[in-house]
Amino acid sequence: MHFLSSLKSQTILLVISAMVIGATATAVWVQSVSNWNRHLEHSYLTGLALHDTLRDGVKIPDGLTITPLNGADARLAAAGLFEKLPNVSANDQITQLTLASATKNGEVKNRINISVVSPDLKYPIAKLQQKQPVSAGGKLAALLRMLTTYCSKSTLFVQYSDGPWWRVDGPSIWGCANAPMDFRLPALAMVVVSLGALISIIIATSGTFHNFAATLARRGLFSSPKSYDLAGPDELRALINVINEYQKVEQESLAKRAAFLSGVSHDLGTPATRLRLRTEFITDKDLQRKMHADIDQMTQMIKSVLSYTQSEMRMEDLRRISLISLIEAIVADYEDAGQPVRYLEPDLPQIAARTILFNSVPKPLSDKVAKQHGIVIQVRPISLQRALTNLIDNALKYGRKADVSIQASSQAVQIHIRDYGDSITPEYLGNLTRPFDRGTNAENVDGYGIGLAIASTIAAQHGGNIRFENWAQGICAVLTLPR
Repeated sequence: MHFLSSLKSQTILLVISAMVIGATATAVWVQSVSNWNRHLEHSYLTGLALHDTLRDGVKIPDGLTITPLNGADARLAAAGLFEKLPNVSANDQITQLTLASATKNGEVKNRINISVVSPDLKYPIAKLQQKQPVSAGGKLAALLRMLTTYCSKSTLFVQYSDGPWWRVDGPSIWGCANAPMDFRLPALAMVVVSLGALISIIIATSGTFHNFAATLARRGLFSSPKSYDLAGPDELRALINVINEYQKVEQESLAKRAAFLSGVSHDLGTPATRLRLRTEFITDKDLQRKMHADIDQMTQMIKSVLSYTQSEMRMEDLRRISLISLIEAIVADYEDAGQPVRYLEPDLPQIAARTILFNSVPKPLSDKVAKQHGIVIQVRPISLQRALTNLIDNALKYGRKADVSIQASSQAVQIHIRDYGDSITPEYLGNLTRPFDRGTNAENVDGYGIGLAIASTIAAQHGGNIRFENWAQGICAVLTLPR
């Protein structure tokens, strides 16, 4: 009951339809079997009536035509030469048998000699054997039922005891023309089709849930929308509505937080400026310097929190850019400022000419060809630039200088930022991705412990991640982004 109550209208209709089709198919199957059994029972009763006609000369059963054999035909039948009778082809199959009743003392009575002439087969008369004693009439009735089972076009030649031979034709009894229609295969097809439709819809519904789960798991990727389209069954639509409302509330909360922090930053700017002006009247220069430092630290911390909140909001639109061009521009800015930052060119693919006549030595692709195959990726450029800048700044703070390089495949791109420090482990740097966590030597460098947290957030929003690993001369930060 709980399962049924959780289903919505279309699913319930589907189940009811499948049940109706199944019940209809079952009814059709049962009716077909019942009609066939009645047809076989009719032939059996006709066989009993035929026995009475042969024995007592009573009325010929309906559906049978009985013709006596006279003269030469009777002699051929008595000699067992049924293939020589008129209207009997040499290719016809002939099945001969004798039916009789057995008494308690072993005597045989009511013997019936029968020859079944069929254009296509000999009949398995062994199936007529019964475990219990059966009268000759019962055996004749069973024979007619067997002929009906095979939908036969047969002709019977019958002799009761030492009486005359008779030709018996009964196409309306055991022939195919009057056999009831067999709807068992259509009924089975109905069941198969209904089950197939039911299974297909179940698989499609399950696939819809799996696809949405996969889409939801990629939340933060460039393919993830701000709200999800309503699709699938009512249960999934209700779930999507809840998630869309949650995302809306979450975005509004982040927007309010950013607006609040922006207002606080703006409002604190005026008293901070007044404080700085008033400190100019302090004659103690050392105290004046400390107060200036405290004021600057306070305003910078507020700006850092605002930057982190804005990075969570993903306000920037996605664009397809050349990653190499972006990194070259970032590195060029550092070089112009005199910072020890280098961009390491990726290894160019090798190409060689191989023909029937000669093979050339592999050569790198020219710069012109390599530039045509630049790394194009869909990202939020300003956010990605901020993440890379924070990683490079972190390398400069704790490792003196930084080298930037790229490794790309058809599925992902990795940006490596190597530093030359030796006092911090990769595990320790990984812990610094939490907001406001700083290294042990933080007192010697500027910052508020927010840079790596912002970079990690931006990477997650693009469906990527940041990890840290050792290399020969320091630590390497690896920013991985899907393509």
